[in-house]
Amino acid sequence: GRPGVGKTTVVRHFIQSLNSNSYKVAYAPLSTVSARGFYEQLAHLLAGYTPHTKTQLFRVIQESIMEFAKTKNTIPVIIFDDAHLLDTQNFFELQLLSNFNFDSLSPALFILIAQPHLMDRLRKPVFEAFYQRIRLHIPLRPFSQKQTASFISHIMEKASSSSSSDLFSPKAIELIFETSEGICRKITRILEQALIFGAANKLEHIDENVIYQVSTELNMDEKSMLHFHTPQKPQ
Repeated sequence: GRPGVGKTTVVRHFIQSLNSNSYKVAYAPLSTVSARGFYEQLAHLLAGYTPHTKTQLFRVIQESIMEFAKTKNTIPVIIFDDAHLLDTQNFFELQLLSNFNFDSLSPALFILIAQPHLMDRLRKPVFEAFYQRIRLHIPLRPFSQKQTASFISHIMEKASSSSSSDLFSPKAIELIFETSEGICRKITRILEQALIFGAANKLEHIDENVIYQVSTELNMDEKSMLHFHTPQKPQ
């Protein structure tokens, strides 16, 4: 899914629904590492220590997975966040790590959280064997206008006793959808700024003019940050 659509939130909710006695969750947030760093991260998450050689690391990771699955009757759930940043070599390493007993066992669940261009990478011929191992693809798309309205209503109900319809005009909600493109992270940023603006100006209702103003300010802030981080050409 695109940045901000809620990929990590969805996986967090999924993990919280699992029985901790039946599943061992290992979350690997660091994707921009070498093959050795990739192995060390997994070994530490699963076994609690990191051997010196790559061969030992590989063995410890696979043995830890099998110990959880067979001895402890627990399924390891190994999550890679920002998987689109993984080095090409690490996809090959993951393919090797997930091969158990001549590819006849699947003792662990691997979840890759990534932006859409990961699929473009994995469709290349060099990744064909890895791509074929992916059992389930779950695309997370931005909200529709109706879903955006429901999301705003949910946030307002959680935050206070007021409903979104009491505070935001229909036109304001429509403009939030158009400005945010239905991406929940953008929606929450606009809501936050609109509520701050409304509180500062003692507004009883927030209309499309407020949303337009705060959206414009947020857009200008993003552009200024990009300009600030862009290296200048020498004169």
